[in-house]
Amino acid sequence: MNTYLNRLFLVLLLSGMTAGCRPETTSSSSAQAVQSEAKETQAPQDSVAYPVTVTDYRGQDVTIQTQPQRIISLMPAHTEILFAIGAGEQMVGCTTLCDYPPETDELKKIAIANPGSISLEALVELQPDLIILGGDYHRLLAEQLEKIQVPVLSFESQSLADIEKSILGIAKATGHTSRGKQIIEQIKNDIQAIQEQIKPFQEQGRPRVFYQVWDQPLMTAGPESFIGELITLVGGENIFSDVKIAYPQVSEETLIVRNPDVILLPGLKNSQQADAREAIATLQQRPGWQEMNAVKNQRIYIIEDDLISRPGPRVVHGLQKVAQALYPEAFPKP
Repeated sequence: MNTYLNRLFLVLLLSGMTAGCRPETTSSSSAQAVQSEAKETQAPQDSVAYPVTVTDYRGQDVTIQTQPQRIISLMPAHTEILFAIGAGEQMVGCTTLCDYPPETDELKKIAIANPGSISLEALVELQPDLIILGGDYHRLLAEQLEKIQVPVLSFESQSLADIEKSILGIAKATGHTSRGKQIIEQIKNDIQAIQEQIKPFQEQGRPRVFYQVWDQPLMTAGPESFIGELITLVGGENIFSDVKIAYPQVSEETLIVRNPDVILLPGLKNSQQADAREAIATLQQRPGWQEMNAVKNQRIYIIEDDLISRPGPRVVHGLQKVAQALYPEAFPKP
């Protein structure tokens, strides 16, 4: 694996896991429908009577005694949620993978190469009154933190319903419930607007889609995954919809037989065009891939991984990019 792919796999794992080109930019009407950016809001805090109790991903009821003012986030999606609801000023740290919004640069960055590499000492040094982390792959860390009486909340999102739970749980714990509800309502409205925009172009049938998560071994996004749900929401037919694993390994022979109309793959933010061309050229050179409709018709699209892989407030932006790839005619250039 080259360095580009290694880093991409790490980002996908910790983000919440051509002849073609990137999807076109949004039309003006659609752009207005997806303006719920994960940036610090000026919305006032709720008048919350602490303590409050939040049920997290583990099914545990976690009681927060007072409004947290020294929060650490160990997931990029959770960091985006905190800033989106207006809790950015209550944060003291996040991981080195947390790069949005730009205000994260002002926080202490916790070095991370994989879930097991997080330094417990580095976390404790920041004297946090709440740490928000991921699900199963942070389970051991959560147990270690609880032993030393550091409050933790675990959230993991593999669906839009999970995103809603994460936003509401984090908002309640930090004193921003009203803003959390506003964001969820905006997400729902934006999704409906995108679906309405592509509806007139779906009469000719649903495009068959393959999303490549990883190349060696070949992995895709199944229907039980967050990415799989995005494909379905915008009228795509996941060619591996019969697989009940979120991110299954698949064979190239099966992929070629199932013959996708569109191939999607993630790309690193701010990556060079040369990197994108290299990734696309690699796909095109694989034995047998030239037989697939997606390659023949130059419908291979790279979508920024932050948008397609982070289950957070910017989910609509990822959905928009998938919609553009599947129905480019619905999004004409200005």
